[in-house]
Amino acid sequence: MIRTTLGRYRAAYSGLPREVWLLACVLFINRCGTMVLPFLTLYLTSQFGMSDAAAGPMISVYGFGAIGGAYLSGRLAERIGPMRLQTICMFLAAPACLLVSLGSTWLTIAAAILVFSFVTEAVRPANATSIIKLTTPENRTRAFALLRLATNLGLSFGPAMGGLLASVDFRYIFYADAITTLLAAAALFLFFRMRNFDGATLQVHEAAVRVSPIKDRVFVVYLALMLSAGLVFSQWESTYPLYLRDHFHLSKFAIGTMFTVNTVVIVALEMVLVDLVKRWPSVRTIGWGCLLACAGFGILPFGSSYAFCIFAMLVFTSGEMLTLPVSSGFVANRSPRGSESLYMGWYTVMQSTGSVLGPMIGSWIYQIHRDALWLMGLAVGVFVCIAFQFLALWTKTATAHDLPETPASPLDAAVLSAVETSESDGDSNAEKER
Repeated sequence: MIRTTLGRYRAAYSGLPREVWLLACVLFINRCGTMVLPFLTLYLTSQFGMSDAAAGPMISVYGFGAIGGAYLSGRLAERIGPMRLQTICMFLAAPACLLVSLGSTWLTIAAAILVFSFVTEAVRPANATSIIKLTTPENRTRAFALLRLATNLGLSFGPAMGGLLASVDFRYIFYADAITTLLAAAALFLFFRMRNFDGATLQVHEAAVRVSPIKDRVFVVYLALMLSAGLVFSQWESTYPLYLRDHFHLSKFAIGTMFTVNTVVIVALEMVLVDLVKRWPSVRTIGWGCLLACAGFGILPFGSSYAFCIFAMLVFTSGEMLTLPVSSGFVANRSPRGSESLYMGWYTVMQSTGSVLGPMIGSWIYQIHRDALWLMGLAVGVFVCIAFQFLALWTKTATAHDLPETPASPLDAAVLSAVETSESDGDSNAEKER
């Protein structure tokens, strides 16, 4: 039994390129300093005397910046090179983080948060594009799972350390976040030296612009379904802790342990689970994962004990592990060559949109009837799961290669014009590196 278990873990972690492990290390360093966003509302209310009504929209400001950063990153990653773009954005994120601490009014803080979220979240599509170029369809999903593992490991340290630093001086969380971001950027630069993978040639650039993800009907439906599930998932950091307090009467420490259960299970089991389901149909797997995750929230009104909370969290985490890494792998494998960053950009935009709309919608429903929120989440999970089963049938006949080669929007031309002046230099440097 022990030998079989060890063999499973060995198989789950073996076969991934060295560069993927290096990217995971960079992501771990970066996430170890994630302190500003978890404590942003508390910082604004305690340091500036803002009301909850005034401080709450700051999270939406962050979300809007994230949407813009993800969209532009998806447009520019193939032009500039995904490794170069995420390195530049990480270096810019460090001073942008400090700008937030320098704001003194609602408007200046909001502007600083917008800049901070823009450059921070622009890293994600570029990072995902790098993973695509470094892996094969066979090991790509496990590579995304490894990055999620690194993220969760880092997040298990960052907010905890942030709480200690904030108890001494709130300014320290901005310093720590900026320093770890700068260290991650330096590590990324030292590991990869801003070089590109798969040679960002002009031909690939043109393909990245001509092949439009929003002309891929399967992909558009997929994004709509993931956005629907994302509205439920986003209750994780908004109404879910409130419900644990109001319905289950848990203490702050007990509420924190729910997040710990999630992190520990992901770190311990996700890579093995992803390896076990790698031969399952990805779209169907994502659908069942969404159902499990939504059910983890949907069953909350039917219990009242701490043990039931843990059980519900395990259900949610099981669905999360089936959904998110497999989902990233599906998007990566769906994207035609040269359009990887465009597809990952739109996928990140969808996630950011869910993080903006979800808390707003969830809070509104929660105020009307808190149990209804979770029952509606369960209904969404059932709908999304059924829809994914139909989408799986559709993907057998509809392919991304049927896409018309037309620009996605007028913004494509603007982006092309903005980077055209640096095109010859970028191609020249890439050629020298090859």
